[in-house]
Parts: sequence; C-alpha cells; structure tokens
Amino acid sequence: MALQGDIKDLSVVDILQLLYQQQKSGVLTLADKSKQVQVLFDNGMIISATSSIRNINEYLGEMLLKADLITKTQLLRTLEIQRETLKKLGDILIEQGYITLEELRHFLKLQTHETIFKLLMWKSGTYNFHQRIVTYNKKTTSPINTEHFLMDSLRMTDELPEIRKKVYSKNIVFEKMPGAEDEIKFWRVQDRDEDEDDLFFDSDEPDPSERILNSSEKRIFDLIDGERSVSEIINIGRIGEFETLKALSMLISKRLIDVGYELEEERITTSQDISVKNVSSYLAVAVFVIILVGYLFIAYPRIKSNFTISPSNTTLFNQSQLNMERANIESAIEIYYFIHSSYPENLQQLYTNGYVENVRYDWKDRFEYTLTGSGYSLIVKE
Repeated sequence: MALQGDIKDLSVVDILQLLYQQQKSGVLTLADKSKQVQVLFDNGMIISATSSIRNINEYLGEMLLKADLITKTQLLRTLEIQRETLKKLGDILIEQGYITLEELRHFLKLQTHETIFKLLMWKSGTYNFHQRIVTYNKKTTSPINTEHFLMDSLRMTDELPEIRKKVYSKNIVFEKMPGAEDEIKFWRVQDRDEDEDDLFFDSDEPDPSERILNSSEKRIFDLIDGERSVSEIINIGRIGEFETLKALSMLISKRLIDVGYELEEERITTSQDISVKNVSSYLAVAVFVIILVGYLFIAYPRIKSNFTISPSNTTLFNQSQLNMERANIESAIEIYYFIHSSYPENLQQLYTNGYVENVRYDWKDRFEYTLTGSGYSLIVKE
C-alpha cells in the first residue's frame, strides 16, 4: 500500500482513520520542517508514537520522575545501566523494582496519547506510510483503538477553548474553597474501569450542581494544596495534560476550587529538574570548548607569524588543539545521548542536528568513530 503525500490534502485525522479502517500494519512517518513523528500500527491499532522534537520533560524517565514514582538518584542509576547494557529504560526500571509493570504500561500509553494529540494539530507537512510487520513487547505495550482515540481527540479539541478560559495558565495555583474538604465527603465518586481501552475517561457530563465527581476530578482535587501549580499537578496527576485541565475546569464549575494566585515565570524556571540542569551544563561546556577551539584555530596563524615556534612546540600545540577538538566532539556525543537515549550512528548526525558547529571542514576525517557494545569509541586517525 503506497500512502504518501501532503497533510494539506489529507489531514492527520483522515490518515489515521484510513489506516484503522483498512487494518494496516507498518510505520507512519509525518514530517514538517525540523519536526518528525513516527507512529507504529498493528492491524490498524496504534502501538506507539515517537517524536524527534519531543520536549525532554516528555521522555519516559522524566515523566516518571515528575510523577514522583522514581527519584533523581534512581533515574540517574537507570540511565547508567542503560548506557552499559543498551536495555530499554522501562525494562531496567522494572528490574530494579522502581516501578511496576502496570505503571510502565500506563505511562507508555500516556506518552503515546500526548504525542499523537499534539500531532493532530498539525496543519502542514508530509506523510509517508511504510507497510511492514510490526513487533512490540505485548507485556509493556497496550494497543490503542485508533477509532476511539480519534473520537476522544475530537471531543478534546472541541472542549479545550472553553477549558482554557477557566484554566488560562499553567502557572496558576488553585486553592480549595472553604469547607470543600468536608463537603466532598458526601459527593459520589463515579469510578471508571481501569481495564477499559481508552486512557481518557469519557462519560456523560453531570450537571455541575449535582454532587458527583468522576475519578479524574477526585484525583486532581486531592492534589490541590494551595502550593502546587497547574504544571506540577499535570506532572503528578498521571492522567495527561488535557484530562487534568478538564478536571480543574469542572472543579471550578462545581465551586470546589478557585484561583489562589499565579506564580511568576522566574519562580517556575528556578525549579527545573535535574535533567534540564544537566543539559544546560553539557551545553555550557560544549559552547566553551567550541569557542576556545574556534579562537585557537583562528589565532594560530597569527601566533605562528609573530613568534618563532620550535618543531617540538608546534607538535605540542597541534596535539593540544586536536585534544580540544576531540573534547568538543565528545561533549556533543554526550548531549546527543542524553536527549535521545542512544548514541549517534555517525559523526555526521552531530553536525546535521546542530550539536557541533564552528568546526574545521575536515573534522570528521580526523577522527574514527565507532559504536561498541558498552558505548562508543572516538580515536584520532593516524
């Protein structure tokens, strides 16, 4: 089956629906400028979705960290083991006893839902479907009914503008209304079937005046403490961004919560997680090395013309310059690994994706880069 073209001619919703109706298996790749998303299908069911530009907070480890399921130390230990063994992050987390299989299944599904929901907003780009047999770990991955997902997504798209009017910023800190804690004890909680196919709970909306909460609303109500921002509640709520915003909106309508205050942007940015700090540190080191190497590369002819350098000193200078260039590349490789959880296949990937710049035209020819079982090898060519 040849399926490719422009999203302007066939929308993402239409593409997904077509693959579901024809029960196709394979990989759907959608691209727009520097963005690329790959969606795996098995008999028309969505298996997973990965994005080349996914925000670092959306990686599985970061999602679990922000949901308070694992600690920073546990995440760093898991990443270290992954680097040594090349195992999947989720498998290591379970082996170490940090999370359960059910928690892994839930977050992998949530990750896919969030990725595809954002994909549905695309108005331009190209698509290409490659039909093939798709294999996946059935213990950790639950296929998503594409038709049900699209129905949920269309509902979410319709409701989002109204929700945004009430929950207009992720920096808002909500507070419970006076007496709400005691009052809610008499409300009926409408439970959901944890084994149902859809991640998002869709039911007939009760009248706001009725003393009824669904499970998502009760979960979010319990998390409101007058200190957590909307952004923090989304992370620890474990039900996804849209469902969290919707629950907050309904709680406002039911007069159980109200806006307390809004955090300043500076306060949000000073509470970044360990991974963002690490990336910033890597980038700072990489930029410093790049600038230093660039300066020496430019300044070397002038230095050589103004001073008499002995052959031994020239050799030493060239060796130092080469070592700094190698350090520059190694920093770029580590940044690439930290963001993608895998090493680049070749040095060209570093340059293409903007991890190295201001390098000599022959820099790739000066080093030999190979992947090994435990990492990579970078040596200077003789």
